[in-house]
Amino acid sequence: MGPPLRAAPFVCTTREERVKSRTPGQSEQSHSVFLKFPTRHDTVPLRAIVPNMITSVALACGLASLHFVLQGRYENALIAIGLSAVFDALDGRAARLMRVTSEFGAVLDSLSDFVSFGVAPAVLLYQWMLQDSQPGTRPTLPHAYEPLFMMSVLTFAMCSAMRLARFTSAKPAKKNSPFAARFFVGMPTPAAAGAVLLPVLIDVSPSIKWQMPPVAVAIYIFFIGALMVSRVPMFSFKKIRLHPRAVVPLFIGIGLLVFLGFKDKWLVGVILAGGYLLTLPLAWWSHAKLKAQFAGQADQDGGDSGGAEHGGNQQNDEGGKRPKSGRGLKIGRG
Repeated sequence: MGPPLRAAPFVCTTREERVKSRTPGQSEQSHSVFLKFPTRHDTVPLRAIVPNMITSVALACGLASLHFVLQGRYENALIAIGLSAVFDALDGRAARLMRVTSEFGAVLDSLSDFVSFGVAPAVLLYQWMLQDSQPGTRPTLPHAYEPLFMMSVLTFAMCSAMRLARFTSAKPAKKNSPFAARFFVGMPTPAAAGAVLLPVLIDVSPSIKWQMPPVAVAIYIFFIGALMVSRVPMFSFKKIRLHPRAVVPLFIGIGLLVFLGFKDKWLVGVILAGGYLLTLPLAWWSHAKLKAQFAGQADQDGGDSGGAEHGGNQQNDEGGKRPKSGRGLKIGRG
């Protein structure tokens, strides 16, 4: 008879040991159909993915805008971009409210912004300018200007990608910085998408009987793209503070805009986009004023510390016990 059979010993291994024992080509997701959500836990709480769900809805609105553009339904495309802007504003607030910010969500938000506010407006502008206009409406773009317009929309899309890549990879701003709370560095991508669509909003508005010339539209698109990658300060309305006497006129203005939206919603878009562009000189002046104010405070603090240092050196010279400079010099003591 052969040797007796022995049962193999039971070895209990941890999850980390099983991961280390895998071959380089083998992954944890080899037997799974879908990609795994990046997490260190076995389960994901629902509140952790709510902001990403809102971002996915914003991305779907951007893709729907491209669908409507290819069908020539420009008004529906504008509405889809507007809805994407609404959901884009909600996902960040939901992440901060639930305290579930992640690198995955930041990258997904940047990709969604690029599609919804970079690619979709560029394709919309290009298709809108190349369409055959009806008699009595906007003049058709001459074929000689088509390369110029193509370069303008490509520049806008590339500037939006560069801006999103820069701010996704950049370090977060300091929490106590007054500049980060009040100003954007350059024009934000969602605001740039609304501003660059100003010629289309003017065209579809039944209350406005004027259209921008094709060359002016191309130059205007170049200008908006340059604002996105520039360091021009733009107002951030996240932490804006109002004078108590300005609250009631603001309520009245919002009510008038809502009433006007029922009559001509595209005119409201023209007012909002144009109004934000008109705040550019005011933002520049306010930023320069705030910068000069902090520079004056820094000079005053430096003068106070310099006076104290000068007094301490004078006392040391009179006593003759310590040199004028060197380690261990104690300011303000005899």
